[in-house]
Amino acid sequence: MRDTWLERDLPVLRAAIAVFERDGDPMDIDDIAAEAGFDTDTTQRALRALSTEPFFSDGRETGNGDILWVGKPTGAALRVAGQWPTAENLLERLVTALEAAGEDGTRTPEERGKLRQIALGLRTAAAQIAIGALGSAGGNLLRG
Repeated sequence: MRDTWLERDLPVLRAAIAVFERDGDPMDIDDIAAEAGFDTDTTQRALRALSTEPFFSDGRETGNGDILWVGKPTGAALRVAGQWPTAENLLERLVTALEAAGEDGTRTPEERGKLRQIALGLRTAAAQIAIGALGSAGGNLLRG
């Protein structure tokens, strides 16, 4: 079975976000298709699939199901497309920073060892706890 998410739907979602950032909403299907590098039919199929999860605030369809335009991307769309942080990618950033600090030669061997140990812990058993905590913090980061 073909992976339509990676091959079609996600690129169209990212293209729609790019069009929204450039032009605002509502977003014309032809503009999204051009940004994605797909034909209109492929873009239509992707947008129909994306509309089952509310990735756009609004939209308009014809009587035969063709999508005429879509509204602004939702927060879920921005997170899925990698434009907004998720708890998982906040954790990945934290672990990467801890690992880098654990390799920093300006730190004492004891500090480096502790930092590497913390990073390892966050990659394993404590990951779900950290994701839960960062999920709450991530919401605060988005609000400022």
